[in-house]
Amino acid sequence: MKRIVKQTSPTWFENWKTNYRTINGKEPHYRNDFSTDDTDGARRRQRLRETLVNEQGKICCYCMKRIDVDSSHIEHFFPKGKFRDKDLSYDNLYASCNGEGSKIIYDEYCGHRKGNWWRGDMISPTDIEVEKVFKYSPNGKISSIGGRTTSNIAQEMIHNLGLDSYHLERSRREAIEASEVFDDVEYSDESIRGFIEYYSNMDNGVYVPFCKAIVDCLEEML
Repeated sequence: MKRIVKQTSPTWFENWKTNYRTINGKEPHYRNDFSTDDTDGARRRQRLRETLVNEQGKICCYCMKRIDVDSSHIEHFFPKGKFRDKDLSYDNLYASCNGEGSKIIYDEYCGHRKGNWWRGDMISPTDIEVEKVFKYSPNGKISSIGGRTTSNIAQEMIHNLGLDSYHLERSRREAIEASEVFDDVEYSDESIRGFIEYYSNMDNGVYVPFCKAIVDCLEEML
């Protein structure tokens, strides 16, 4: 997983919550208040989703797959069904991909797979630790790093977020194979560090999909 750096909550979003409190005399919640079935609710969700997608460099907060406004949904890290006091807290909101689906294979992962699953020691996408507990291999597989206090929860997150799904493994492998990792070139350590720097950061506000998986494989080349 790639660490997400949260920005300041959008002014329009905070203003909407303030106005709701003033008009209704109570705290707003995501369901029924912010997320309504009318045109206004749809526009609010789209506007917020666009902000989150851009904040994350257009990658899913869990799997690092490329996302846009139409291929993502608003994800509550603290499940909104269990933590109503956090359901409109901007720090708890992310953009997640929608998984894979077809008439033949349905492969659910990330936010939709997670649902209301929760453990108190889960590692947030904003926690720097999230880049230290998972390991990606050139074949696209993901594993937890052993010997750490977070190893057990990391393995549970892999399972309950579906990060070991067939589609994700294949997509990660293809992204790694398309990178410098599989080039038939003897790169210098300096060049490899340059590649790591590139994949670790946004380029014009966008991350390369599965960037952390590529970085892990590049680091093994040093």
